[in-house]
Amino acid sequence: MIKKNKGCICENFATVWLQEKGFYVFKGSQVQSPIDLISVDPKTLECAYYDVKHISRRKDGSIISRSPRIRDNRINILSVDLQKRKCRIVPRRSATWT
Repeated sequence: MIKKNKGCICENFATVWLQEKGFYVFKGSQVQSPIDLISVDPKTLECAYYDVKHISRRKDGSIISRSPRIRDNRINILSVDLQKRKCRIVPRRSATWT
């Protein structure tokens, strides 16, 4: 699979995943934007911002963690595992940004 296509597939998969959870989803229009997706809760109109990342694994099977493009606590990382066809929102670490 081509690397560029992998990112597009992950974004589309994450969009469908969020829509199945009942959110309105908006995709970013810039190529190198720190925000890939914006979801809106239809009941409360609260917005959430996501940076979509493909899950990569080492040879031993352990997951390589990814960091957001910018250091902003409002942006969540949404990890997509194409092999297992699963998505998850990565919980925030308690470490502070320096």
